[in-house]
Amino acid sequence: MSAHGGWGGDVEAVGKALDALRRLLEEEVSGHTQLQRLCEWAIDAVSGAEMAGAVLSYGAGGSGSVACTDPRIASIEGAQIRTGMGPGPVAADTCAVLRGEFGEGVIRRWPALASAVEAAGFESGSFLCAPLSVGDVLGSLNLYSRVGRAFSEFDAALLRVYASLIASTIRLARDGREAREEAAGLIKAMESRSIIEQAKGIVMATGGVSADEAFDFLVVSSQQRNIKLARLAKELVDLTSGADGVKAIARTRDYSRSRQGTSILTSSSCPDATTARLPG
Repeated sequence: MSAHGGWGGDVEAVGKALDALRRLLEEEVSGHTQLQRLCEWAIDAVSGAEMAGAVLSYGAGGSGSVACTDPRIASIEGAQIRTGMGPGPVAADTCAVLRGEFGEGVIRRWPALASAVEAAGFESGSFLCAPLSVGDVLGSLNLYSRVGRAFSEFDAALLRVYASLIASTIRLARDGREAREEAAGLIKAMESRSIIEQAKGIVMATGGVSADEAFDFLVVSSQQRNIKLARLAKELVDLTSGADGVKAIARTRDYSRSRQGTSILTSSSCPDATTARLPG
């Protein structure tokens, strides 16, 4: 039973943790900060948990991301990351929750982990590990207690639900962020296309050229000035909307009639413009 109100208190703590996670994801904090908070909230949600660690990407090379609520379990998580052996890696590999105690069985099965457990003073303690998925990376959320048999079957089920909801919340937040970024990119592309079409129309009207020739002219001009086509198009549209633009258009029409051509962008309002000749 929970020290903070029974099973209902545990479930309520999970709900609060998920609400906090959603707010945290809106702030777009670092991945390590996310893991650290998940560990802290797991201790509040699961009765009997004294310390927690979260590890992503176990295996050779020891490059997994890790967060711990207490430095005493950092060596335990470090041993599991380096060797890819222990209850955390097993939970990640099998997608199952592992509940057990540190003791002779751990020493026989995972000798490298046993030494880290002894150094941390957890020889008679307990562990509860659940698979944790963040994006495409799989790891585990690990709870620890210095007391034997600290975790119940209900705790194991609760941690499994908690870890699963974490994965879903992070995935939905990431999908929503990617969708917003994609929409913003499409809007920007549409705006760029619109301004380019306006600039192309100006070149066609003032230079008496075809749509393809007007577009080629804009491309050459942007290359000569080493700026993006959309930026050049915006400068052209802005230029032709004022008095200087009217003068520039008049000059361009005169050159176009003589089939010599000049750049619409050569104007006192655009002093750094490089001349590009209109087709003709």
